[in-house]
Amino acid sequence: MTPNLFDEVKARCGIAAGVTVYDGEIMSYLEDCKEDLRASGVPEGITAGREHYPQLVTAVSLYVRAYMGNDRSDTEKYLDLYRKKVFRMRLEGGEDDVG
Repeated sequence: MTPNLFDEVKARCGIAAGVTVYDGEIMSYLEDCKEDLRASGVPEGITAGREHYPQLVTAVSLYVRAYMGNDRSDTEKYLDLYRKKVFRMRLEGGEDDVG
């Protein structure tokens, strides 16, 4: 079975599959995160999910958790974890790094 980034992020955020009220918000943040990863220098192989897929799931989950909902008390904590993850992902490289 092919992994589905949206479903995995949703589950990691503690939202049951049958709860759809947050789907639009999650999808919006997921796409925003992927754009942020690309702008931050994370290789396309990783942002497209072809390489290091578990790290992509973790990064997107942290990003979504930082911004989703009305409670902003944990935002900085999750953004700090996200930034550290992005730094490591940039170092990991990918198929597009061949120079």
